[in-house]
Amino acid sequence: MNKTWLIMKKFEKRPLLIYDGECEFCIKWARKFKAMTGKFITFIPLQNLPVDYEYVTRAACLKSVQYIDGNNRVSKGAEAIFQLFHTAKKGSFLFTCYRRIPIFRIFTEFIYSWVARNRHLFS
Repeated sequence: MNKTWLIMKKFEKRPLLIYDGECEFCIKWARKFKAMTGKFITFIPLQNLPVDYEYVTRAACLKSVQYIDGNNRVSKGAEAIFQLFHTAKKGSFLFTCYRRIPIFRIFTEFIYSWVARNRHLFS
């Protein structure tokens, strides 16, 4: 039984956050988020996903984090981060703002996109 298969089996029971495991900035934040969220969410580097993984593409994962909930609904970017906080019961207010306040959603996605494009500067 390989490690990826075991991780994917865990995902059947809880949400999954996929991040770029070759990006120091991404690794650092995945570790921080994992410490904060505990056992609510499974974290897996893109590079450990099965090649034929059906929910997200490699290109999408290189562009932004991908959050897949228990119903296989995919969130990306700022929405994924706020969904992560909400699931871990650490920031439901921010997720509510993201969902209900368009200017907040636009602003946070803009900031997320800028950081993602320039993440090499923060590593």
